[in-house]
Amino acid sequence: MTSEELTLAPDAAQALRESQALCYRMNCAIVAPEHLLAACLLRLHAAGAVGLPSPGAIQQALVATQGIGEDPLDRDVIFGSAARDAISAAAAAARAAGERTITARGLAIALAESGECSPMFFASLGISRRELADVLRAA
Repeated sequence: MTSEELTLAPDAAQALRESQALCYRMNCAIVAPEHLLAACLLRLHAAGAVGLPSPGAIQQALVATQGIGEDPLDRDVIFGSAARDAISAAAAAARAAGERTITARGLAIALAESGECSPMFFASLGISRRELADVLRAA
């Protein structure tokens, strides 16, 4: 591994898989930033992070902003460009901080700060994106 290469921490890798699983359950073929942030928040909540919205609130916010498709998927779920941009932002932030690993927490902070997630998602969560980023930094 070169000094520029980054790895995904197990919790971040699990959040990426969970974002795809959320899409399958919601009959949505493209992972949006909201799916990825929801998956990170659910992973962090399960790991005991405090101050985050509840899993129920996270699920409700995701449904409110992304909806649920009528027809079951018959193809693979892919990451949309906005979700990929947010992952790239997390990688850049990790590099800038001298880190070699992207964590679910780092990914969630990058997603909250990226502006890629809909303001309605944060409104549905009952927390602003800046407040969420602050809570995540303290976690």
